[in-house]
Amino acid sequence: MGRYDILLGHDDRKPPEPASQPQQSAVRPPPPVVLRQSERPNERTLERPNGRRIITRNSFEVFEDQMDSLRDRSYQEKRAGKIGSMSAMVREAIDAYLKKNS
Repeated sequence: MGRYDILLGHDDRKPPEPASQPQQSAVRPPPPVVLRQSERPNERTLERPNGRRIITRNSFEVFEDQMDSLRDRSYQEKRAGKIGSMSAMVREAIDAYLKKNS
């Protein structure tokens, strides 16, 4: 399908001029700002002001039997009126592992 202005016979475009030398921009971009690690506004910190830990989502491979056991334990906790968060269970297990092997 063609352009609408051509279909109506209103083609006012000029043919492209032959390319000569490339145009040079009169304005140069500013040099990049180099920030030291301590000047970064979103710098990562090891401690949070409120003392809470930040949760990040990660993907790990686990055995099917481990996942089945985790789901069963979660279901049992939920039936007992508890939260039953599998993520919380895994975080606790990782903390225990890191504390044991530190």
